[in-house]
Amino acid sequence: MSNGLLQLQLWHLRIGDFSDAELRLGLSWLSGEELDYFRNCASRTRKRQFALGRLLLRAALSHLDAERAPGQWRIVEGPHGRPELASGEPFIGFNLAHSGDRIALVTGPLQRLGIDLEYGLKRRKVERLARRWFNAPELTEMMQLAPEARQQWFYRLWTMKEAWSKALGEPLAPSLRRVTVTGAEDGECSVTVTGGEADRWQFFRIQAAPGFHCALACQSEAEIRLTSRRMSGLARFESTKSQILERAESTS
Repeated sequence: MSNGLLQLQLWHLRIGDFSDAELRLGLSWLSGEELDYFRNCASRTRKRQFALGRLLLRAALSHLDAERAPGQWRIVEGPHGRPELASGEPFIGFNLAHSGDRIALVTGPLQRLGIDLEYGLKRRKVERLARRWFNAPELTEMMQLAPEARQQWFYRLWTMKEAWSKALGEPLAPSLRRVTVTGAEDGECSVTVTGGEADRWQFFRIQAAPGFHCALACQSEAEIRLTSRRMSGLARFESTKSQILERAESTS
């Protein structure tokens, strides 16, 4: 992609802001396949996550293309279960993420575009997770931090690595090993990508919601601008501020 200015959009919602009545009303937007998945979800929490994620996606797509109603978009399941627009639909790149009571979506004119969102205030055994999923330089750096700092650094790295994996469109487990994020000592992330995918990747750490870690990854040489909107009701959005906290480019 050529240099220039590229606009990305961040859309997000809080699950608790939507009543059961609003959710039932929004189900009319979903396709038959989406409704089947919704009905087969084992828990109420997963039902709400799935349905509101698809409602957020459909509302955002119609916000970008006002000639299409939310229920008119044909969304299919792509590789590894990732939703994508069906063949013949207008091209809009997107990726969804959810954690806790929040759902986030990024859209833009890019094929390779990913987002990850993680609630960072819940205590987790991050050392065990890091030993399983991090590369040796990442694990070494994290374990050199004071115990109270490890969790925040873990989520900072994890969200950037998973956002890249989702943008790449590959299974999570092997792809996480192909990107290495370091820089704990000075606080500025350096990203190394292996396997011939280093060119033109950009990573952004975003302040999306209090207590949450959020990262975007995209393959583009353009200067990225980000707008942010919160979905506060069905097809109702409010402009918000989501500050870019950090930007990094990949090296091989």
